[in-house]
Amino acid sequence: MIDTLSLNKVQLTSKLNSEIQKFKKLQAMFLGKKKTEKIETIDLKDYAKFVLKEGSALEQRSVLECISSELSLINSRVKIKG
Repeated sequence: MIDTLSLNKVQLTSKLNSEIQKFKKLQAMFLGKKKTEKIETIDLKDYAKFVLKEGSALEQRSVLECISSELSLINSRVKIKG
């Protein structure tokens, strides 16, 4: 379903880059790795799927704010209007 949604890519990219930087700092602190390693390209829709499945309520809300498609809740199911 997320594949058919329209995402605010600028806002979501910013959130993703922020999360990657936090992870790299944590990794460097615990594993002694360098923080300057290259960031691989990540598909934003895959990132959104991951956060919606595995993220905290706050993280999920943050990703939902980046969805520009209109969503509705009908019979406990999310539907995309359009």
